[in-house]
Amino acid sequence: MSNDKYDVIIGLEIHVQTNTKSKMFCNCPTGYFQKEPNTQVCPVCLGLPGALPLPNKRAIELCILMGLATNCNIADEIYFDRKHYFYPDLPKGYQISQYKRPICSDGYVDLDNEVRIEIERIHQEEDVAKSTHHIEKNTNKEYSLIDYNKSGVPLIEIVTKPCIRSAKDAKDFATKIRQIARYLGISDADMEKGQMRCEPNISVQEKGKWEYKDGKILPIGEYRLNAKVEVKNIGSITAVEKSIEYEVERLIEEIENGKEIVQQTRGWNADKGVTEFQRSKETADDYRYMPEPDIPVIQVSKDDIDRISKEMIELPHEKVKRYMDNWGISKYSAEVISSTIENARYFEKLQEVLARSLNEKDAAIEASNWLMGTVYAIGNLDIDINDLAVLILAFKDGILTKNKAEEVLKDCIENSKDISDEVENIKKEKENTSGNIDTIIKEVLGKNEKAVNDYLNGKEASLGFLVGQVMQFTKGTANPNDVRDILIKELKK
Repeated sequence: MSNDKYDVIIGLEIHVQTNTKSKMFCNCPTGYFQKEPNTQVCPVCLGLPGALPLPNKRAIELCILMGLATNCNIADEIYFDRKHYFYPDLPKGYQISQYKRPICSDGYVDLDNEVRIEIERIHQEEDVAKSTHHIEKNTNKEYSLIDYNKSGVPLIEIVTKPCIRSAKDAKDFATKIRQIARYLGISDADMEKGQMRCEPNISVQEKGKWEYKDGKILPIGEYRLNAKVEVKNIGSITAVEKSIEYEVERLIEEIENGKEIVQQTRGWNADKGVTEFQRSKETADDYRYMPEPDIPVIQVSKDDIDRISKEMIELPHEKVKRYMDNWGISKYSAEVISSTIENARYFEKLQEVLARSLNEKDAAIEASNWLMGTVYAIGNLDIDINDLAVLILAFKDGILTKNKAEEVLKDCIENSKDISDEVENIKKEKENTSGNIDTIIKEVLGKNEKAVNDYLNGKEASLGFLVGQVMQFTKGTANPNDVRDILIKELKK
């Protein structure tokens, strides 16, 4: 259905589990994945009476680091609040979170298409437990079990302003946040393990009847804004885009059919590719926020910010610009290479090694070409960088062709051979071949009289066949252009 009559308005909430050894308010370990249920718990994360929370300093530092990476203002005082709701995965009956005074606020992230996504807040909170739902075999009765290992794991929540205008931009923003979290070691952000979750808030409004002002969506004149819908259980970056696209179409269809949009929470069913109603949407008043009485105000000094800011490293968008400006790498290649910190580090180290023999720009272009082509196709970043550099330089020096170099690389990986040794052997073979190339060519011509006659009778394709025979005889060590020239000379005699 066409969106010509409507504007799409999206705000995105992203929860990221931070990389800390212990939970947000107790000393229980955070590595709950695939652990026996309810084995990493204590009175604090079980919400038992009389247990008192003790804030995790490192978790707060990582929250501030995310704020610095996304151009946020950092508060000089940290306040925690209680967010009340009653559900089995929340044993205390409330979640320790932040409300009106988040640690980080008013930031932004620029997308590759130059769209700026405004961040309203980044705040610290604790995760909830994990519910699993089952059916009893004998009775077919449904029941649920709760694993509290995840309860209390540190979370940072990143909340955008309602400034996103397409599902694609929402997906790209989530991708950027995941990249930043991984680059800075804030989180592994593995969505399959629940370490990062996305929840878009979506509404559609008639074009020309609303305005965006001071981070809010406001009606123009007598226009009544359509309610927003929140979608939960987004388990992948791709699903962020798909769920929004589906929900936009659903909302437009509802409006076109004269139905009133009701504010609600829906879940994303990845198997069916649809959103499903869960409950009416709560408001801030429903959560009955109140200051957390058991945690005093935490002061954040300039020295604290300076110390944390030293953990900042060059981020993906900065690497892309440097690769393009300094080394002439294409935008696409620069984005792929910088997509993960592992890729970027491998590329930069390979460029550094190659630059000992080539100029910096040529070294970067060769490193990029080989990574984007052969290495990524093989899917192996465990190749020793010095060995790979030896192979690339051998290709550059004409010791072996690109096809031969790729063949050697694959053979060495599959059969655990030493690349440097193989290149050295090829050099020796090439030296032997170069002195005998005329003899080899005459021998090939003598054994392929039909191809010779075909070429002399005007069949140019026969020359390619003869080149191939010589290359096969020399095990790919000869230069195919040189072979071609010598063959033509011999055939004209």
